[in-house]
Amino acid sequence: MASWFYTDAEATQQGPVDEVTLLSYNRAGTIHSKTLVWHEGMEEWKPFRDVAGPLFGVSGEGVPTEIGVCAHSSQVYPLEEMIPYGEALIGLEHKDAFIQQLMETGTVEVADATEKRFEYVGFWWRVLSSFLDYLIKMIPSWICMIPYYVVMFSSSAESMEDGPVAGFTIAMAVAYGFGMLGMLAVSIFYETWMVGKYQGTLGKLIIGAKVVNPDGSRLSYRKAFLRWLAKKPLNYVIMYLPAVIALGLVMAGVMGISQETEEAATFGMAMVSGLFIYVAILAVCSGVYWMAAFDEEKRALHDRVSGTRVIRK
Repeated sequence: MASWFYTDAEATQQGPVDEVTLLSYNRAGTIHSKTLVWHEGMEEWKPFRDVAGPLFGVSGEGVPTEIGVCAHSSQVYPLEEMIPYGEALIGLEHKDAFIQQLMETGTVEVADATEKRFEYVGFWWRVLSSFLDYLIKMIPSWICMIPYYVVMFSSSAESMEDGPVAGFTIAMAVAYGFGMLGMLAVSIFYETWMVGKYQGTLGKLIIGAKVVNPDGSRLSYRKAFLRWLAKKPLNYVIMYLPAVIALGLVMAGVMGISQETEEAATFGMAMVSGLFIYVAILAVCSGVYWMAAFDEEKRALHDRVSGTRVIRK
């Protein structure tokens, strides 16, 4: 009997458990149709519904039990334990709760959940949502920098004597530091709160997308914050650090040659060469984002690190 592993609501690996336990977890609602499961010998993790048939039994002819996904609970059942409602199927034990929900909401049509798959959001749509988020965050970010702008304009109106200039230089540095901290707080709060509460930032909600765990469940606030850590600090370090180091090395190398040869034109060559290498490395390292264009599930690096997916609502 195979030892199975599965992912919980936090996309954390759990197990091993045997087949009987796995089926009991499905009955209890601990796992559902989209929960990712795996055992040794499988090439990749798969949704539970894709492997559930043989677990419920196999006929004498070797045909796995036909299964369906309950449109009310997302749990998997043999077809004989389900009742139809239009195109959808409902587990017998959820019939009363389902009818109660229909009466409360007035719902008439219910989509079939058995064959429903995720529709992942493509790379360019994600670029658009990020641009919209950038525009949305511009106003609160600008507000955070108001103290810095006030100090900066005040300093330009003051006397250019050493005392006031030095004082305002320190004040500008402090105001700038607090402004940057405010912008950081805005970014953390915006990404964490919006994704945790509404399953997406305003940019994603505008294009009709949401951020979910691999099994389609909602992210916790903790998971949303971890996704921000991967999306911002980690991605920025991977993108910009190699490019900045390369730029510095090229500039230092060419300037060293310039001092030995005493050729002023070498400084211009250093600038052009350094900027070219900087842009080239930045383009390559930005693969942390554009890798989503070539991934089957449209995952960028931060999706892989945090175990999230961006799908259509």
